[in-house]
Amino acid sequence: MVKNYSSNIWKYYLFIIFGRIELTVSIFVLFFLANNLNMTQVMILETIFTIALFFFEIPSGAFADKVGRKTSLVLSNLSLCISFVIFGLGNSFFAFMIAQIFTALFWALKSGADSAFIYDSLKELKREKEYSKIFGIGSSIWMFILASLGLVSTYLSTYLGFRMLFFISAGFFFIGFLIALTFKEPPIHKHLQESNYFKHIGNALKFTYKHKIVRNLIIYYGLFAALSHLTYFLIQPYYNFSDLSINVLGIAITCYFLFAGFGYLSAQYFINKFTQNKLLFTLLFLGSISFISIYFFSPIIAIIFISLMSFVSGVRDIFIEKGIHVHTDSHHRATVISIQSMSRSIMYAVFAPLIGLFTDIYSPAAAFLMMGIGLFIFLIYVTFLFKLHQKSPVL
Repeated sequence: MVKNYSSNIWKYYLFIIFGRIELTVSIFVLFFLANNLNMTQVMILETIFTIALFFFEIPSGAFADKVGRKTSLVLSNLSLCISFVIFGLGNSFFAFMIAQIFTALFWALKSGADSAFIYDSLKELKREKEYSKIFGIGSSIWMFILASLGLVSTYLSTYLGFRMLFFISAGFFFIGFLIALTFKEPPIHKHLQESNYFKHIGNALKFTYKHKIVRNLIIYYGLFAALSHLTYFLIQPYYNFSDLSINVLGIAITCYFLFAGFGYLSAQYFINKFTQNKLLFTLLFLGSISFISIYFFSPIIAIIFISLMSFVSGVRDIFIEKGIHVHTDSHHRATVISIQSMSRSIMYAVFAPLIGLFTDIYSPAAAFLMMGIGLFIFLIYVTFLFKLHQKSPVL
């Protein structure tokens, strides 16, 4: 049995390596613009994605807790495969909307299930202390793959066209689906579970609200992750509106994912090096400064600040999820992580169309400035929320 659960680790790495090859990584927004959408419409699509994710998020987390993390991961990659086929075939706002809904289903089914799958596998092996390292490696592999595809994506798009890249990517996602079928489901201690599905969700929500540490972590993550995720969608028009070569866009996308990977890999070091409240404060401060600096410097120099934001986001994601796992029981784990992701979805749904409209009226650089100011204001709020002067073991 132990041997089987050990195999989950290296199979999960394979699942990431072969099931996350997204050849559209540098041209995703450009594809929409080429189909006569403006940035406001692009961000409306993102809002639709977020609303769908909002409705899928907690039920999918409960599904992973009740039915199994393996099943959730299997269905997640199948959903992503379907999504990219629809993108490749579509040429209208409505078609892209349907594809976005399937993409949201992918993220919802993956969210919580992947980290809970790894954590519970390690817990059966009595190696749960290795979670930050192992999940960080898996996350960094994903980022490094996307980073390596940054320049490849722009290069291939000039020869194969945008649509073919969606179809090829769908093929890789299907390989990930096949690999997930070979996972060994770790036990979820079902004797602890509520028999009623909706009662399970209700109890998870109640736990999250009443648990001060978990609640504060989720509030912190929600806004910070929503705005930092918008970076990816702004990078493409930001460089497309400049007079620079499309290869510079590829370099920026490569750095965006590459440094996120470095952040995932080094998260454990910073978790050990800093007190946890100081780390929360420092990450948010660096994030706000990065956004503001993009506005004031040239697109070439801006790559440095894009990289810094991505690095900070990688450290943040591992740190926050570890904190939630530590304070959450197995039978609620995937659901609570889904609540965490839902907090980002709510914030994303609010800010994405505003950022899109702001970009159309002013510029992508001005949108970065607005997000930086917003994060800095949030930093002041966080200072009081987490009471940084207190010496608490976690927040």
